[in-house]
Amino acid sequence: MKNENNYFFIQHFVDDFFKNNIIINHEITAKEFKKILHSEFDDSEFCELLIYAGYIPDMYLPDSSEETLFSKLIEVIVCEWCERMGFVSNFVKQKASYEDVNFMINGKVIVCDAKSFRLGRSQKAPNVKDFLKLEDIRKWLSRHKNKLGGLVTYPCTHEWTKSSDAYQYCSDKTIPTLMLPYKYLAYLLSYKDNYDKDELAKLWNYSSIFPKKLDKKMKGGNKEAYWKKIDKEIIKVTNTSEKEFNEYMDNAHCLITGYMNEILLLMNDIKMDIYNKIKNELADMDDIDKIRTEFINYRLNVETKNITEYIDRINKFRM
Repeated sequence: MKNENNYFFIQHFVDDFFKNNIIINHEITAKEFKKILHSEFDDSEFCELLIYAGYIPDMYLPDSSEETLFSKLIEVIVCEWCERMGFVSNFVKQKASYEDVNFMINGKVIVCDAKSFRLGRSQKAPNVKDFLKLEDIRKWLSRHKNKLGGLVTYPCTHEWTKSSDAYQYCSDKTIPTLMLPYKYLAYLLSYKDNYDKDELAKLWNYSSIFPKKLDKKMKGGNKEAYWKKIDKEIIKVTNTSEKEFNEYMDNAHCLITGYMNEILLLMNDIKMDIYNKIKNELADMDDIDKIRTEFINYRLNVETKNITEYIDRINKFRM
């Protein structure tokens, strides 16, 4: 299971839209993307796409149209996962104070927050406030009659080292909210013929799995304690073995490492292209005064960047 064409499949889909100056209608685009997933990806290839899912290209500007569309497509992928699992799902169009996706297991609703993060973000794991707000889960669930709990899905390398409030929040039986990297969704889909899909509801049986919240300061850290319990439950529910589970996750790790190496190579190529462009432009300058002017302008742009942004914002928003 390795198709390098899947590395940048979502990014290329997004880039093609903006390259062709197409006006983006997110609802229509989501349907088109979903059709492609359905027609061009069997379950095995889709699972590989899931493993790579959720990494916003670092070259996209923050809050840009490209970033927004990319994040929407990750939500579509989660919705597609639900349907391939055999769950009735809904891609939620309203975004303010609503979940991204909801689906039903055995007649009960799961509300899902499908996360995307940049590989180049400034810390190893996301700020917990960016990752999960239990009150949001509670509010989303309150709109549904038969509710089971919450789900947070996220890219596989964005994990806390040892302890975090996230594991404490995600072991609170008063509002059972499961956190699963996308490779776990891939595992559940890969072995879907092994078990009754309704059995997955047991993953939200927090009265049994987490009778007490996992304290952040517990011995050994609450990360290990969380995954020890969740992994054990997943292996049990899917009727798989610890060996099968570990081998799948090791393979997923190798795929993600390969993907990240490709991203690093791509970014280094972009960096080298910029270097060569500057070098060639300078080589074409035979006038030392031109070179001096270019250098002054460069220093001015770099060293006054913040001031220039403040001036622009004052002119735009305050004048």
